[in-house]
Amino acid sequence: MQLKKELGKNIQKYRKLNKITQEKLAEIIGVEINSISSIETGKYFPSPENLIKIANALNTNISNLFYFKEDCSCDDYIEEINRNIKLLANDKTKLESINNFIKQII
Repeated sequence: MQLKKELGKNIQKYRKLNKITQEKLAEIIGVEINSISSIETGKYFPSPENLIKIANALNTNISNLFYFKEDCSCDDYIEEINRNIKLLANDKTKLESINNFIKQII
């Protein structure tokens, strides 16, 4: 895995999910549009300061930008789901919603 390319793909994915153009993202973080293009294609790695700005502009956290999916087994998905559910351990409303969703799909 090439870190710069995988990071670039994630930045592009979150940018598109937020319906932000490369031009707008460049404007928000204060860089040239060529810099965003180079980051998304894996040519350059953003500075730590710009990485924080990118994550904020894309309404996500830095760890999500570095989360790279590979081929996952069923056990991998179960482990990830369990980790995520533990994050909601004190939120009964969200846990109830998740439980109802699971019941609907099984």
